[in-house]
Amino acid sequence: MQLTLIGSGLIGGSAAWAMKKAGVVSRVHVYDVAADSARQACAMGAADAAFESIEEALEGADCIMSAVPVQAMSGVFAAVGRAAPERAWITDVGSTRCSVIAAARAALGERFSHYAPVHPIAGGEMPGVAYARPDLFAGARAISTPQEGMSPQAVEFWERAWSAVGAVVVRMSAREHDEVFASVSHLPHVLSYAMVDSILQAGKADKKLAFAGAGFRDFTRIAASSPRMWTDICLANRDCILEAMDAFEADLRHLRGLIESGDDAGLMEVFGRASRARRRLFAAGAAAGSFAPDQSRAK
Repeated sequence: MQLTLIGSGLIGGSAAWAMKKAGVVSRVHVYDVAADSARQACAMGAADAAFESIEEALEGADCIMSAVPVQAMSGVFAAVGRAAPERAWITDVGSTRCSVIAAARAALGERFSHYAPVHPIAGGEMPGVAYARPDLFAGARAISTPQEGMSPQAVEFWERAWSAVGAVVVRMSAREHDEVFASVSHLPHVLSYAMVDSILQAGKADKKLAFAGAGFRDFTRIAASSPRMWTDICLANRDCILEAMDAFEADLRHLRGLIESGDDAGLMEVFGRASRARRRLFAAGAAAGSFAPDQSRAK
């Protein structure tokens, strides 16, 4: 079985490599606008052949994975709709669902029935296929968002493919997906970028960064991620991210008030609640779905 990968970054490269090693596919064709990235995927063993156009890469495809920034998905789907074999199963690994699924529905036409997206919850702060690895998804969650018009066969094919590489497949609606990940993924990236940039825009930035310790490095690790990818995600999931930002800004104003008034008990309540929740996130095994939020706060 031949997989055609469009976009050979960290996630796409790792996914193709993992599916090849797991025996889901036997051969991987790859296209990337950055031709060097596609060639590197082949040199690493993540792919078998690189092509100079999407159309060439799609020839003979049994399954197709789009792993480009979410704002570029529409163009990929249009090319797939024109040139892909009719039998091919189609997916994407984008970090937003509602806008990408709408783009697929509009561009694929009748072939939308062969499409089923899955968002793997894995990655790293450094972008690019150079950081790809075939075990990236072992034990990670992969979010499947089936919708009306997607055939059960397409959904089953991609869910089984992700299970084969060690991922734990979870289903949810596209809207719920975008709301959840606006809070736990998209907003944290925005805050990480903002923290670094606020220091760069302030006085004595070089001196402040020279003394940055483990806390700052941990908090801002994800600010090393791809600016192109995260710009696209922010625009594609704008409404949900803005809702998450509103909630965060309200809590930040609350904390500011506690600090300004010297409210020792209030700060201890907030910090204690957050500390307990953060510790339980791993102690209770969040990856297995057993994490439960602290219900002690009354708002």
